[in-house]
Amino acid sequence: MRSMIEIQRLAYAAFDTPDPDQLAAYYVQVVGLFEVARSAGTIHLASPAGETCVVLATGSQTACRALGFQIAAGEGLAGVAHRLEGHGIAAQIRRDPQPGIPEALTFLDCNGTRLELFAAAPSRAGVAPSPAIAPLKLGHIAFFVADIQAAVAFYRDILGFRVADWMEDFFVFLRCGPDHHTCNFIASPRRGMHHLAFELRDWAHVQSACDWLSRSGYKLTWGPGRHGIGHNIFTYHRNPQGQIIELFTELDTMSNEALGYYDPRPWHRDRPQRPKVWSVENAVNLWGDGPPPGHRD
Repeated sequence: MRSMIEIQRLAYAAFDTPDPDQLAAYYVQVVGLFEVARSAGTIHLASPAGETCVVLATGSQTACRALGFQIAAGEGLAGVAHRLEGHGIAAQIRRDPQPGIPEALTFLDCNGTRLELFAAAPSRAGVAPSPAIAPLKLGHIAFFVADIQAAVAFYRDILGFRVADWMEDFFVFLRCGPDHHTCNFIASPRRGMHHLAFELRDWAHVQSACDWLSRSGYKLTWGPGRHGIGHNIFTYHRNPQGQIIELFTELDTMSNEALGYYDPRPWHRDRPQRPKVWSVENAVNLWGDGPPPGHRD
């Protein structure tokens, strides 16, 4: 029997917020998501491709409360629950957790974030992209954690993630599919989410997104630039409730796990580019300065 779970992708991030309508307006009018359902005070938002990627519920403070991951079709939730029990993790099946998802297995990760695993994805039609940014998908999410080695052990040894890269010993990048990273963890006395990231098509899409942010009254807090780790072109801004949002393109991918290196790109300086430990100087921004004050808050 397998001990690790075969997770395929990050599907959605769920947030508590004192003002769900304010954040929903931002995600629809600025980011370009669309509303697919409202139920019991919860707002479900999807990408133009039709995939639910952001869920908003009323809470006392703005915080990420859950992550939804799609697992391999052959994985039975009961069997996954049994394997988690072997690791001392209590899990339960929740019915209809999101529109179009009939059931999910829910449990807490080592940092207290609720994880929701599901196998059947909704077959929802997409929509024509709005004049807003309209990302391809939810790309990744980063959290502050107290024990970064415990976070790596949990996501690697139980959930089957792979270590993509390290920034020295305080910032780790983990992936569950071909994309360079899906979840990042930063060792810090702080807690909670650092940033949420959406993937755009290409450099031209990043440019038009920056123009749309400007017209919508949102200024960039960092970027454009190119990270060393992952090599993605990036921009960052804050949403109306202060959360950091990244828009990125050209993220490294590893399409062949057996080869063990990322698909070659002209901007790589290691050939081939393999997972490694990066220095801060080389990891943060190949085009210019590092993050401004407050970016790590």
